[in-house]
Amino acid sequence: MSKAQRGNDELSHPFTRRGGTWALIQVKALMALPNYDENTSGHAALNDFDLVAANSGGSIVLGALVENLVLGDILALFENESQRRSIFSLAGLMDVVFHNLAENVARVVPQDSSLNLSGIVPKYSAKNKLSALRGVLPTMGSVPLAQATAGLHGHRSEGVHLLITGLDYDLNRAVFFRSSEVSGPQWGKGQIAEVTLAEAIHASTNAPVKYFDAPAEFTDRRGHRYWDGAIAGCNNPVLAGAAEAIGMGQDPASLAVLSIGTGSVALRWPEPRQDSSPYVQPILEHGIVPDLRKVAASIIDDPPDIATFLAHVMTGGGKGVKRPADSRIVRMSPLIRPVKKRDGTWSAPGSMTKAQFAYPADLDLDAIEQRQVDAISSYADLWLKNMAPNQPIRMNGKTFKRELGQSTFGNAVRAWKAIR
Repeated sequence: MSKAQRGNDELSHPFTRRGGTWALIQVKALMALPNYDENTSGHAALNDFDLVAANSGGSIVLGALVENLVLGDILALFENESQRRSIFSLAGLMDVVFHNLAENVARVVPQDSSLNLSGIVPKYSAKNKLSALRGVLPTMGSVPLAQATAGLHGHRSEGVHLLITGLDYDLNRAVFFRSSEVSGPQWGKGQIAEVTLAEAIHASTNAPVKYFDAPAEFTDRRGHRYWDGAIAGCNNPVLAGAAEAIGMGQDPASLAVLSIGTGSVALRWPEPRQDSSPYVQPILEHGIVPDLRKVAASIIDDPPDIATFLAHVMTGGGKGVKRPADSRIVRMSPLIRPVKKRDGTWSAPGSMTKAQFAYPADLDLDAIEQRQVDAISSYADLWLKNMAPNQPIRMNGKTFKRELGQSTFGNAVRAWKAIR
């Protein structure tokens, strides 16, 4: 399931994506699609697609779909605080003490201070996460990925291909966990993954440095260690999914791709002598610690993620696409950004106050407190009602004007109906 794009005109524009608990947005989006609702089963949704690619929090959604939970119950997985805390389980005592100390110091020193270690000290246990995922997926979690799609016929009655992305820590290269082989004389061969569904998700959700304390390992077998697929450049797996489909023999111009994201934050670039505002990106001094923090967080930021636009180019750049769509890639993801009013001033979307806007904009991917999850859910509801912006495939980095794709969820739904 996925994340964003940015063009050359946006290189100086702050654009941060979310993941983890924010994946509840993907479930809400599925529930809002035509012919789906909270009672739609996971298999019913999967059977509308021939290939599903996922990374990080989106891979948990994919696993729950394979488990054949109904969409309402999948949403409940993210809304249930005990479930969230089982996945984001605290690491060892010293790690937690060091993490909390770093966070407390960060509250009283400037953001760009070398004493501010917020964001570079892990807090959660990678080892505990695998058992939690098996608990969330009691039937399919222990099933080999190659067998997890048994009984699914897909959109064209040829089965559903699963692709979950990760990074092999030991080989330092991307790894694709596939449910079936992909091969061709011009492509080489992509092997079937010899892991279970829960293990593939465990690898894909293991964000490093700031979040989990060690690479993901599979304790019941000898093998490699893994980090989140975002480090491999698959933060948004839509490009990997499009490439996989082409590798399976699909004509690029015949693809219809739905890319559902987990939300992005886009703040305005500050003007000279402009007062601080939750609508404006703060500019910090560089230094060893601030730069290390930026590198640690880069896997959840958009600078390395131009996947949606590249997938658009790969599939023909929108030539011959039925209107109102302008691409074979339809992007659905809320954009947490200010909106420009008729008088030229900027404000929060809908009836939100500045404080209400600033709160979700500042939340991290490991939002597990109930108030935090409620804020994410509320913003998603604004987006579904077309009161908060949708992330287009490409937009102007200064004005936020849409250049390609859809600026509202409703328009994205209409585009999807046109190409599917």
